[in-house]
Amino acid sequence: MLLKSMVDAGTPEKFISCVDKAISAGCLGILVSGGSDIAGAVPLLPFIDGIAYAKKRGLKVVVHTGLADEETARALKAANIDQALLDVIGSENTIRNVYGIDRTPEDFAKSMFYCREAGLEMAPHLVVGLDFGRIDGEYEAVDMVSRAKAKNFVLVVFTPKRGTEMQNTPPPPFDEVAKVFQYAVDTLKDTHITLGCARPFSYTDELEKLAVDLNFDGIAYPHEKTIQYIIKTSRGMFFFEECCSLVNSQAGAGFTP
Repeated sequence: MLLKSMVDAGTPEKFISCVDKAISAGCLGILVSGGSDIAGAVPLLPFIDGIAYAKKRGLKVVVHTGLADEETARALKAANIDQALLDVIGSENTIRNVYGIDRTPEDFAKSMFYCREAGLEMAPHLVVGLDFGRIDGEYEAVDMVSRAKAKNFVLVVFTPKRGTEMQNTPPPPFDEVAKVFQYAVDTLKDTHITLGCARPFSYTDELEKLAVDLNFDGIAYPHEKTIQYIIKTSRGMFFFEECCSLVNSQAGAGFTP
């Protein structure tokens, strides 16, 4: 469902055509994504030449990899992408219940290690409450990110989407989310942590305030109330129009005490 809002580049030829059109329209960067196969991987290898072409044309390129293998990680590095975005899930039950694939948390850990070994800049994403609003494996997922020594980490919170099996599922309780956020900050001392764009409307103001109080490095689409709170607490800010996972690449990005 989420892919319907994206530009269709389903063949290598279409991909290059989309790159040219994006540049003609003044685009500065692209996100490459797609549906995963039965193994949980996005089939990127047929599009590597197009991805490399986008980089040669001067675009920033961020790629959703799904569960990346060694070959894909090395190919993306050779294509010179700016960043790989990977899901990280710490519960086998969640993988089976939500993704419906026969994989384990260790497979998600291996995907991060393949990217790291290939020299790829990566930004693992954790959806807190992904398993029908329940907290299951989130703390283990943070530990996996720590083991992978990721420089960037994006936290988002499960938000029910209309037309999906979980459309009537409430998001996880705010207090439980706050505990996961605190654990991430305490565990990932050398990692840039960002609050991503997916978060429940019911407590988004509180969540953004929490991110500020925990000294997150960035917030995607902050509310005006949050901006005023940052000013009130005498923190500096930097605004930029790129994917929130790239906050680490921006000199002076984020906000500081």
